[in-house]
Amino acid sequence: MEYEQMMANFTEHQNVSVNVQIGEAPVNQSIRNIRYKQVAFLKIHKAGSSTAQNIFLRYGYSRNLLFVLSKVRKEQYDNVISLSSSLNENNTIAPPINKTFDVLCNHVLYNREAFQKYIPGNTAYIGIVREPFEMFLSTLNYFRPEYIFKTIKAITPVLNYLVDPWKYEKGLPLTYSLTNNRMALEFDFPKHLFKTYSKEESEAYLSKLDQEFHFVIIMEYFAESVVMMRRILGWSIKDVLYVKKNSAKKYSFVDNTYRYLYQRFAKLDYDLYNFYYIKLWEKIKLEGIDFQLELSFFQNLRKAVEDYCIKHKQTVLPYHVPDSKWSTAFNVTRKDCDLLLLNEMKFVSLIRQRQQTNTTNQK
Repeated sequence: MEYEQMMANFTEHQNVSVNVQIGEAPVNQSIRNIRYKQVAFLKIHKAGSSTAQNIFLRYGYSRNLLFVLSKVRKEQYDNVISLSSSLNENNTIAPPINKTFDVLCNHVLYNREAFQKYIPGNTAYIGIVREPFEMFLSTLNYFRPEYIFKTIKAITPVLNYLVDPWKYEKGLPLTYSLTNNRMALEFDFPKHLFKTYSKEESEAYLSKLDQEFHFVIIMEYFAESVVMMRRILGWSIKDVLYVKKNSAKKYSFVDNTYRYLYQRFAKLDYDLYNFYYIKLWEKIKLEGIDFQLELSFFQNLRKAVEDYCIKHKQTVLPYHVPDSKWSTAFNVTRKDCDLLLLNEMKFVSLIRQRQQTNTTNQK
């Protein structure tokens, strides 16, 4: 569908008056200057983070920004800095002399002091969370942790685990577990809370996080989150376009009637998720009706771009997006599509090669 027709349909369905004429640019009331060039994204396993990561990879790559990358290790994937610690000199490549990093978006545990050391200055801190039970099921499907699927000799090992998680978590190093409040672990919650839960201390730590993170994406409301993030960061609509990645097929280990068992165990993860779920809707409410209009516009545009990139691969001409209330005009090119669709491992490898080349040329 042509963009102009899409805009006409959008206006008709929204039953609002928008001052748009074909060939005439509307008043760009919501276009904002870039507020944050540097960004640290806390990439959480099985929380839709690969889809979000692509936004930050494209943003940095298109501007030739400097990424925090892991040292090359045989036992670890290229997109993982660490699954058990935060940034340090043993797991990262040092920046070139007299330069500092601009973008962090690979897997690593959060620690405020470490993050600030590696990306100082006016850096936007972005996180992502997912409904914990859904994340638990996705984790089981992807990682198949041995302490559940091999240790538990039962017809229903997952249900047995949920009835008494501590029976199977006992003795596991906290960083080894993929199911013991993993989001809270990666957000650096105080370690003693994983054994002795305190609602008061959990809330106190969430207040601390709220001062440190500019925004946290809710996976279940990804489009809403991305539009809000765009406004907070002052980035363009083109910057935050995305194509869904790593969407697994449906899986069933236990049904939703047992969700309460995981809620009973994963208290920190539920505190974290509920806190930022409420924050998202509070922010959206403050934005007013213009946010809903931008969201509808963005969702339609995103689907059109996804179709252009996937269903119209033979089309050579770029997909043109004229001025709108929320964006200046831009083109989506075949190169843009390549980056939108690029696997994260290949993308990180591409960035690694370019940074190595740049470093060599500067010597």
